[in-house]
Amino acid sequence: MERIMYPYPQMDWMSLRFKDFPQFLKNLKKAIADERAAIQFYKQLLTMAPTEIAKYSVKTALDDEKIHNKQLTQLYIRLTGQKPEIQIEKVEFQHFYDGLQKAFVDEVEAAKFYKEMYLSVFCQTIRDLLYSIQHDEIEHATLFSWVHGEIK
Repeated sequence: MERIMYPYPQMDWMSLRFKDFPQFLKNLKKAIADERAAIQFYKQLLTMAPTEIAKYSVKTALDDEKIHNKQLTQLYIRLTGQKPEIQIEKVEFQHFYDGLQKAFVDEVEAAKFYKEMYLSVFCQTIRDLLYSIQHDEIEHATLFSWVHGEIK
């Protein structure tokens, strides 16, 4: 049987999986930085939590953010072959209530950001990861809203 040769040039596999691969990597590094900042932020917020429900909610978010950091870092390494170099910005707040409000806004913004990342990828495995993280961020915002209503 004769082998058929196709006249198409060799395609870059990254262009088949991402709308804009360099931009995706930039967003991935931002996501990792944000997750690492959230870990530090929630550790501090947890020490100030005034009720058991507040502690539970912050601890739940903290544990998820640690998982997200690990998953996103592993993805970055798989895509680039290198560990990401990340600068973490410290979240400033004075009281638990102020921190809780900031956490709520950050989680809503994170959910929007992961939606944008999700829509920029065609690879189902990566989409599944981003969808799962986005869902967690929405869950965190819901928990923080619940706590806000309880302690107000």
